[in-house]
Amino acid sequence: MHIRSTIENAGKKVVKPALSLFYGYCDNKEVMRLAPTIQEYSSQKLTPKLKKIADEYSIDVFGSRRYSPWLYIYALVRGKFQEGWIPDNFYGEFVLPKINKELGMVSDFKSFSNVVLKTEALPDVAFYIDGIFYDKELSVANVDDLREKLSASNRAVFVKKDCSDRGTGVIKLAIDELNEDNLQRIGNCVIQSSIKQHEFFEEIISGSVATVRIITVKDKSGRIDLRAATLRLGRKDTAWVRSDNSVKVAIINRNGELDEFGYTQDWRRWSSHPDSGVSFKNRLIPKFKEAVELCIGLHNKVPHISIIGWDIAVSDKEQIEIMEWNAECGINFAEATTGPCFLGLDWEKYKKNPTFSNSTVTA
Repeated sequence: MHIRSTIENAGKKVVKPALSLFYGYCDNKEVMRLAPTIQEYSSQKLTPKLKKIADEYSIDVFGSRRYSPWLYIYALVRGKFQEGWIPDNFYGEFVLPKINKELGMVSDFKSFSNVVLKTEALPDVAFYIDGIFYDKELSVANVDDLREKLSASNRAVFVKKDCSDRGTGVIKLAIDELNEDNLQRIGNCVIQSSIKQHEFFEEIISGSVATVRIITVKDKSGRIDLRAATLRLGRKDTAWVRSDNSVKVAIINRNGELDEFGYTQDWRRWSSHPDSGVSFKNRLIPKFKEAVELCIGLHNKVPHISIIGWDIAVSDKEQIEIMEWNAECGINFAEATTGPCFLGLDWEKYKKNPTFSNSTVTA
């Protein structure tokens, strides 16, 4: 969602109404656009009865009928209505700004991630910050020296710009393109080594590194645990996974088992990858339990933030790589496919005392 700059430029006085109008407008459009496609693959239809149930629940629990649209979508995907769901617009408008506060924006700065997390699981090899090149240890370095060092084992690197998301700020550079001129054009960024993905993911679709989104949440007692997980796969002829051109498959249990269906950006349901034809059913994500434990351990380092989405990859050598973390992660796909995922957190209470922020939610 690209409204941060608009809201910031308009000033704090309009933050509340801007967010409110944005989420309401977006949801009405989403339902109109998504519902017909989802109904083609669902046993549930958007009937007057379903709308009444969702509307009444939205009013009773969240204080307004304008939170109904995402409940419609969740019910269409699941084939029935379930109590306990958190509408995506309510979460973005009230919950996320309250539980993550302004700290949610910290994860937008890709070059700052390892300063916070301090982990070898990040594939970071260098940084470019304010026109200065740094090595992995944040010592001032020479880009030519790094290029020579990386050339022995990499043909290309991935550069991720600060304050970018959804795969839009990723740039693939050949090793000989890693130079001062290109970095100046890109701006502040992290440089990451390329990863050869595990054969499990390579079998489903090659060409881009699949990522697993693991959502960890801090509960009322301070315990951090897994609440949802999703496999995100690239499409044919793409060099990396982008949210606007990918296939998402829910992970349905702590063993890492995939749902039998995946979804493209328009929420069309697929029993196999639309490009490769490889089915999703009865497949187990490799090293999933270890990845979850890693993410929980990293989240414990930053208990100031209550919900984090971790994007991990598993290499051909079964190493777990943290591609990035997202403290402004969205929940709509998780809620629709495996939710309600956030029971027992009392997020509904934030309707009475909302705290607004200029944070936005990303997928």
